[in-house]
Amino acid sequence: MLPADTEAPWDLLAKHLAGEATPGEREALRTWVAADPQRLGLLTDTTRAWERAGARPVPDLFSSADVDAAWQRLRPLMVGAKPENPPPAPPGKVIALPPAPAVIPWLLPLAATILLLLGAVFFFRSSPPAAPVVVAATSQPRQVALPDGSTVWLNRHSTLQYAADFRRDTREVQLSGEAFFAVRKDHGRPFTVLSEASRAQVLGTSFNVRAYAAEDSVEVSVVTGRVALARRGRQQDTLLLLPGMRGVLRGAAAAAGSTTAAAGPALHRSTTVDANFRAWQTGDLVFDNAPVRHVIRTLRAAFGTNVSIADAGLLSCRFTGTFHQPDPAQVLQVVSVATNAALSGDARNGYILAGKGCR
Repeated sequence: MLPADTEAPWDLLAKHLAGEATPGEREALRTWVAADPQRLGLLTDTTRAWERAGARPVPDLFSSADVDAAWQRLRPLMVGAKPENPPPAPPGKVIALPPAPAVIPWLLPLAATILLLLGAVFFFRSSPPAAPVVVAATSQPRQVALPDGSTVWLNRHSTLQYAADFRRDTREVQLSGEAFFAVRKDHGRPFTVLSEASRAQVLGTSFNVRAYAAEDSVEVSVVTGRVALARRGRQQDTLLLLPGMRGVLRGAAAAAGSTTAAAGPALHRSTTVDANFRAWQTGDLVFDNAPVRHVIRTLRAAFGTNVSIADAGLLSCRFTGTFHQPDPAQVLQVVSVATNAALSGDARNGYILAGKGCR
């Protein structure tokens, strides 16, 4: 398994797995894999995960000639292997060391200056790192401009954290809650979103991550580009998500921080079926012949609205409507009229829909 600080070229991997890589891109990927033996394990595990998901077979990245040549180079380095004709050992020699030179007086101030410079370098390197930047959204969503030019929209009661030297080093953020990311492309520095249980890595794309601590799942929905979603600490279990796809990490709360396969959550991939997953960020709600249960679930996910149903028959009623910058109470009022139901309650204590439903 690759070390946690190793960044993989996910964009090249995605094109290779999909059979869309150009000869130049395949050569770049071969060069990256050949530079570190551990990277071959990531390539193999990612390929297996792709083919297990039902995708077509992935073309071989290395030819049989490449494998034979690598084997010939590896054999002499294997534990216990010896060269067939080892060269004779050179005869031993005794070398007399010259006497130590006398200290030249003018070198003393120069040596003192060098020691002072080294001490300053050591001091700055050993100083504690700057405190991370923490941005929180409370009762309203919040837009955040990152130092690299990327933009993040934080949903209610969500927190984003990143290092003070974010732009200079790796682009890595820690998310608790929900956020929509519009990432600025930078081929040399992939963008990574970490939650307690998941790791999502991209180069330049736009996608939504929902990872509330109180929910037992992490959901990633891709709008543009490609996203590599994995369990945190288990990069070999990776889902490559394309535009219109949704990846779900179930059992995240129970396995947060776990590095064992047995305790790990399950990864699932599907198409993005709910067009309203960005409603909290875009301010638009669209329902097309949707069951009332779906309307209620959307309001709860997008705005944290609590709705109770007095008669289960209402859940099967169908509703069509479009809202811009909606107020949940307004949406529920329209739903109540469309389904012959009565609406009561408020935002603080929760709403109640009562009626016999559509029979």
